[in-house]
Amino acid sequence: MQVKPKNEQTAVFSKITDILDPGSFMELGERVSARFTEFYHPDAVQESDGVITGYGTIDGNLVFVYAQDGEVMGGTFGEQHGRKIVDLYEHAIKANAPVIGLLDCAGFRIEEGLDGLYQFAKLYKRQSDASGSIPQIAAVIGQCGGGMSIAAKQADFVFIEKDKGSIFVNPQSVVGNAIGDNPFVKAVDDGTFEWEEIAQKIRKLVGLLPPAAGFAPEILDTNIEELNRVCPDIGSMIGDGKALLTELADNYDVLEVQPDFGQDMVTAFIRLAGQTVGCVACNKVNGEKRISADGCSKAAAMVDVCSRFGLPVITLIDTDGYQTTSENEKYLPDAAGRLLRALITATVPKINVVTGRVVGSAFSLLNSKGLGADYVFMWEDADISIVEPRQATEIIFGKWSKELEQQYRDDQSSAVALARHGFADKVIAPEETRKYLIGALQTFVNSR
Repeated sequence: MQVKPKNEQTAVFSKITDILDPGSFMELGERVSARFTEFYHPDAVQESDGVITGYGTIDGNLVFVYAQDGEVMGGTFGEQHGRKIVDLYEHAIKANAPVIGLLDCAGFRIEEGLDGLYQFAKLYKRQSDASGSIPQIAAVIGQCGGGMSIAAKQADFVFIEKDKGSIFVNPQSVVGNAIGDNPFVKAVDDGTFEWEEIAQKIRKLVGLLPPAAGFAPEILDTNIEELNRVCPDIGSMIGDGKALLTELADNYDVLEVQPDFGQDMVTAFIRLAGQTVGCVACNKVNGEKRISADGCSKAAAMVDVCSRFGLPVITLIDTDGYQTTSENEKYLPDAAGRLLRALITATVPKINVVTGRVVGSAFSLLNSKGLGADYVFMWEDADISIVEPRQATEIIFGKWSKELEQQYRDDQSSAVALARHGFADKVIAPEETRKYLIGALQTFVNSR
């Protein structure tokens, strides 16, 4: 059996160097090739067996990288291919460093039979071992089907390269129903971008996250002007979650997560006084401020990541309640329950800011004092009520008038009323939100 040398100038190799610091990549297992068996004896195999593995640095931070090459061995996953990835995971777990995977896999190498399937099972186990221990980041740069799509979903973050990446459980040709063929099943991801933007986001993520659970992420120095910056225009941004987070963030720098999924919630990482925090912000969609099942799932995923890696959670809440579509009703209880469990079990600092009007039990769900929030701040004009204030006025007084509604607000639902009942720690001016968040985070300095 002939062994062909690996081409060092492949496109996938250049993608590795795009992510890592120049000259930092150390390849492991570069001479590995497919094993000759009684069932599998091709005329020639190629070194690397279709996956490049190794380690390097991003801004000086150690990371482990594997990159599948769809041009080698038909882009298939075989025994040695899988063993290289499994070995890399074992190195990363022992070294307390993130794993970055660049995925391009056409499927199993059928000729190798169960040997490849066995390595896939071992990969799933190593990914499970790594979950909650080290960050896992994946970028789909080509096909990612079948078992590899499940492996992709074990990552904490999944990016898809625009016009090149596709992720699916079954190919479109075999997915169908009584009505007709469905398009392939696409997994929830962290966005579809050009490769240059994916490389930039991966580098930024590694800088924001700790290298492993139990480690504190780097805290950057912040100049006095930025540290003491107020947000004079933030009050006009109610309903725009990303705008609010951008205004609050150090240097207005936000890394949004899953921007195309559950758009009624914006989830993102920002820095406050140099410290990384995970954020969830309610967001207006098509003129409505209502929470969906997808939004709850998205928020829960962010809280879970923050909980696993010791990052504070900040929520900005402003909603008229839950979406009322029949489709949303099917999934909302489970999704809301997932968010509840994520917030209740998270032992990291949790800070809530009520920026606008909150109606109904959504207030209880979204990081309230009763759920375990450490600090709750309310903007001066914020309002929380069980039902719409007009409806509440009619129920309580038996009639409605502007004066009676204002009386209800003053006594029951205004920021001051909530503070009197102990449901808010402080009523603040919107422009001072950043100052109070930084101050609250500083109280946890000894818990890092």
